[in-house]
Amino acid sequence: MATRVETGATIGQALPTLVKDVSQRRIDVYSGVRPRSIHSDEAWARQKGFRACLAQGMMSTAYVSQMMVELLGPGFASGGTMSMAFIKPVYAGDRLTVHGVIKDRQSDNGATRVVVEVWVENQHGEKTAVGQATGLVS
Repeated sequence: MATRVETGATIGQALPTLVKDVSQRRIDVYSGVRPRSIHSDEAWARQKGFRACLAQGMMSTAYVSQMMVELLGPGFASGGTMSMAFIKPVYAGDRLTVHGVIKDRQSDNGATRVVVEVWVENQHGEKTAVGQATGLVS
């Protein structure tokens, strides 16, 4: 687990990255296996124009959440926010890397809210999701 952010964390500080292999098995566990699903039926996904089954966008959000919990612990779990946009498909077999950079620190009811720019890249360095996450440091 990454070291949690200290109250002195600075704007511009990059967070430790998180790497996830997106196997078909992980997609199946997350989405459930159903016929005629672009997530678990490869023939159906190809018929719909995709090269392989797609991971649900919320899987990327879960990975960003994991990075933020490692950073802030309960300060993200009970006081965090997240806003994400999914900009490129994630396919079975992709390797994702979750990134974050501290963009701001704001006073919030006696605590400090840390604002983090977050993004997810595939193994080709292409961004698949972008957004912002925040959490509290006491």
